[in-house]
Amino acid sequence: MYKRLLLILLLAAGCNTDDKPIDQVLNDVEYGAVVRTLQFNQAEFYVNQPDGIFSVDIEIQDELNGGLLERLDLYVSFVDNSGTTNSLVSQEFSAGSIPASDFGRQGNDGLPNLTLEFQFSDLAGIVGVPVGQIQCKDQFLLRVDLVLTDGRSFSTGSASSFIIAYETFFSSPYCYTINVVEPIDKDLYLGTYRYESLVDGPLGGPTFIPEGLVEVFKGHSNNVRYIPLKHLLSHPSNELPRNYYFTIACDESVFGKNQLSSVIAYCSVSGAPILLGPDEENAPINPLDDSVFELWLVEGYEGWDGECGFGTAPSRLRFTKQ
Repeated sequence: MYKRLLLILLLAAGCNTDDKPIDQVLNDVEYGAVVRTLQFNQAEFYVNQPDGIFSVDIEIQDELNGGLLERLDLYVSFVDNSGTTNSLVSQEFSAGSIPASDFGRQGNDGLPNLTLEFQFSDLAGIVGVPVGQIQCKDQFLLRVDLVLTDGRSFSTGSASSFIIAYETFFSSPYCYTINVVEPIDKDLYLGTYRYESLVDGPLGGPTFIPEGLVEVFKGHSNNVRYIPLKHLLSHPSNELPRNYYFTIACDESVFGKNQLSSVIAYCSVSGAPILLGPDEENAPINPLDDSVFELWLVEGYEGWDGECGFGTAPSRLRFTKQ
């Protein structure tokens, strides 16, 4: 665990002699707590499969190595992207609590951990929407609120982009988006593609460089794919490509939330790195034809623009199969 953190810190230190961004990351944990995402086992629901399971392995970390954990409160809301209900996002409902005693301490680091699971029909029942009315492209938002024994609690809005971004050491977004999809052929949207930027990002060039041939791989769930890419502000030699995830949801490609640009993608020594996420509108896609597809995303997702001053800006990418 600490070896991985050391690698992150060495990379950041090697690219910037100022230690303020590093201090910010460490302070977020020294004075707070995170719900680390270890891995997704199944991260999507399938239309008309009420027994489907969302499953993710999580781990609790605080300044006492999980010793402050009292409980994990869970909340769920429904996002109606298909017009099933009268409102786009439902109110938030309690989905129960998990006491500290339910967490194990398996693993080399000895931190509290467990597999968090919910059945499709159970979440639908909590938000009061019949499973039969839930359509492809709808979503569930599963929020966690980490409650400590000293009275503090941590949830969405508690941490910087370095903490909430996936595929980082902490990977603690405090909220999971569960897409409802129709399963695609497992052999589609894989292999070699030619990447080109259609709408450049806000920093004077394509969001990812260089344009050219890239590989698309299968992700943790049937409709999830990922592409290793390097952000424009990535270190040219000391930083490896990051994996960027998207989901094929019927006729749309959905760029994943909370994806880090680069550990050094900021314009101020006090700024947290630029965060990437989905645009308000998703790119159209043909779930039966993987010859060409686009991804529509934003830089500065949720306002995390690295203190570069652009706020939130769109970026559009095209991938053509080779």
